[in-house]
Amino acid sequence: MSSLFNHIFIPLAILLLFSDRLKLDQRKVLALSFFAVLPDADAIFLPHRALFHNIFILIIPVLLFILLRNRRDLFGIICFYLASHLVLDLFNGGIFLFYPVYNKVFFARAELLFELDSFIPVTDYGIRRAIVNMGKGEPAISSENTGVALLLIVLIIVLVMRSKNKRK
Repeated sequence: MSSLFNHIFIPLAILLLFSDRLKLDQRKVLALSFFAVLPDADAIFLPHRALFHNIFILIIPVLLFILLRNRRDLFGIICFYLASHLVLDLFNGGIFLFYPVYNKVFFARAELLFELDSFIPVTDYGIRRAIVNMGKGEPAISSENTGVALLLIVLIIVLVMRSKNKRK
């Protein structure tokens, strides 16, 4: 799946799904969703997945979450979106997790392959010199993404309608 789709819809759906339980304003969840793709702004720099794809991008939002008790919901949402981006890319080719301090790519892979009428689990993780797949040549929106996006949009509409009914 393309990273644009993953980075916006997956964390957005998760936050909307748990917004009542976490006491989050769904309008803030939607309005702050652009933070989910913010780390990809480093695509204009080399190497991609380095400058904004590391744990240091979380320092300021985490500190503000700790220090500003009256704004915890806001900075909690921002932290979740940024961290979700790192986790998703970690499993999609890897990221420079400690850049610029450590210039190696951390990666993880967990898949379930179907071969010869059986499922074969494939797991791999580690550190390497370069990212496996930079997403070149992939469509920004694929057929698979469109189907999943429609399902998530329906989920979001149901959640928003449910929260409006609760308020009445």
